[in-house]
Amino acid sequence: MSPKDQWGRGSKYLQLENQTNTTMNKIVAILICIFGIQAMSAQTTLSSNFLKSNKWLFVEDGGEDTLVVSFDKEKMYTSQHIHFFHPIRKEVVDTTLKVDYTYYLSDAITDNYDATKVGKTTSGKYITLHNVTSKNMDSGDFTIFEITQISNAEIFLTLCGFPSGYFNELGRKFLLKKKQ
Repeated sequence: MSPKDQWGRGSKYLQLENQTNTTMNKIVAILICIFGIQAMSAQTTLSSNFLKSNKWLFVEDGGEDTLVVSFDKEKMYTSQHIHFFHPIRKEVVDTTLKVDYTYYLSDAITDNYDATKVGKTTSGKYITLHNVTSKNMDSGDFTIFEITQISNAEIFLTLCGFPSGYFNELGRKFLLKKKQ
């Protein structure tokens, strides 16, 4: 066999090998994208069972105030112990503030609070809260948080919907951290 024939067969072999490698690289890249997208989706979809399974500490990013939070099927219960000297009454205030909210999880932000979803939706990328015990808030007001990241011990939230007419900063970051 002449060197030209050997070179020709080798060249075809190299071309076939390069095509196979290119095809395999494309398949691997597609699989990585699919698994990456699934992992991102899984990280931001929250289950109501996960919320109910723990007591949580609710902290605003950079804030010092902490609320103790617990969930059942329909409500989020918050409590915060406060202890300070009241400058006007000239006395120490030592009390626990409690506020309850109904909530539901959803996969989309809505313009209206949908009370029919309370206790019925079991997972979602957003949590919508409606204050049911505070007399200082309008009964039609609701707050929406996007669930931006989830781990076994923490849930990261971003404020994305807030009652109209109130001071708010959309995009504020919050953390629900498992209470030890």
